[in-house]
Amino acid sequence: MASRTPQLRPVLLFATAFLGMDVACSTIPGFYPAGNYAGQLLAPLLALVACAWRAHLASGRSRLLWNQFAAGLALWISGMALSAWEDVFHIVPFDIASVSDFLFFLYGVPILLALSTPVEGQRSSFFTLLDSIQAMFAGYLTYITIFSVLPFSTKAIQPISVTLLVITYHAENAVLAVYSAIRLLASPRTGEEHRYYRTLCIFLITYAVGAGIYNQISIATNGATYWNIFSDFPFVILATLILLLPAARTEEIPAAQRTGLLVLFIDNASPILFTLALLAMGMIVLRSYFFTGVSAIGVGLLVYGIRTTILQIRYIQAQRELQAARDRLEELSLLDGLTGIANRRRFDQTLESEWHRAMRTLHPLSLMLIDLDHFKNMNDTHGHPYGDRCLIEVAGALRIVVARSGDLMARYGGEEFAAILPATSRADAEAIAIKMQEAVAALNIRNETEAGQFLTISIGIATYIFPGAGSPAQLVEASDRALYKAKQSGRNRIELAPIQRLADESLSP
Repeated sequence: MASRTPQLRPVLLFATAFLGMDVACSTIPGFYPAGNYAGQLLAPLLALVACAWRAHLASGRSRLLWNQFAAGLALWISGMALSAWEDVFHIVPFDIASVSDFLFFLYGVPILLALSTPVEGQRSSFFTLLDSIQAMFAGYLTYITIFSVLPFSTKAIQPISVTLLVITYHAENAVLAVYSAIRLLASPRTGEEHRYYRTLCIFLITYAVGAGIYNQISIATNGATYWNIFSDFPFVILATLILLLPAARTEEIPAAQRTGLLVLFIDNASPILFTLALLAMGMIVLRSYFFTGVSAIGVGLLVYGIRTTILQIRYIQAQRELQAARDRLEELSLLDGLTGIANRRRFDQTLESEWHRAMRTLHPLSLMLIDLDHFKNMNDTHGHPYGDRCLIEVAGALRIVVARSGDLMARYGGEEFAAILPATSRADAEAIAIKMQEAVAALNIRNETEAGQFLTISIGIATYIFPGAGSPAQLVEASDRALYKAKQSGRNRIELAPIQRLADESLSP
């Protein structure tokens, strides 16, 4: 607030002085109509300069919005300049529409385009092209509506009356003001985007009221009105508001401010507004110019269909990418960060599912627990980095031995590994255990102990036949007891737990 205080007083003094001068020039005898048009041109020109300055300071989507606002003001100024020339030199009667009125009405097209600009996630160069096509059609239909003739036609123009034109202005200004208030309501509470919609909303509401009063007075006085302050005041307010805005900067908007139901609805419905306007204008000219009206309606529906289809495709692609990311994340969460094989969580999940599968198929299920002999001695002697490299090498060797697609090799914890072997008998499991010992021995990992110079492993095996009398936890306990027995018996051994089976089965081992 302190940084804005020095700017506030001079800006407000300038705005007050400008409005006072505007009133004086428009009321002093001999200054009409030149005095009127001086203020009506200078006020929007100041607003245009302020808007262009703000666009220069902004970036990204905010810069696009300010530039669209500036384009609308440029059209309005062009219309006022042409109106002054027509009025001063009495080129066009007051009671019919002219080319300047076409520009006045057309100023709302860039502003409507700004209000309809989709959110960042939906904006693309192709969507910008679609909106530009709609904007050109809107301008084309505006000309037809005001002059009742096709542009570049040899047919004489038939402008609508000034009374009907003023009603059209009122409708345009009211729609823009109401929709700007809706966009302001749905915009983030902080950031350049919110400042833009707040400024635009205040201007459009003020302009709708001021221009409405001015136009009604103009009709009543047949154009000889001195109350142009009503049309100048909104532009002075606009320039003042822009100059008093804090410095433009990139701000991260919290996600919670963009996820409300109203915010999501308005953000996604905004791009359709221009299409609806095009459809409405197409319906207006349909009776007089059937082909043009049908073409406008067709373009509007085509643009809407293309936009909806592209957004749907993007949504499907995003869903697929999200699912792939979830699958990848799930996969990573089931892997041991050091060795790259399955972790304890994956082991628990797989053992549970293989247990139930064995119950359905009546196939045996074998479980191995593998322990690296004297691993603590290795860490104490060679250091933990050496021990980590040892774990990685052993995991790779064991994974090669447990090579079937249904088998699982996992790090059980610390220096212990586990192997789940579905449809594997005790004899087959013992044969695999022997291969594991051979594979580890072939690594020649140095570990001097009373058992020898190289690393060895101890293995405990438990096998269930037709599992159902016990549980996965009991299978783990049986394998752990076998491993304990192997370690107690001198290590570098394979021990097998007794075969577990259903209580009502009489099959021999």
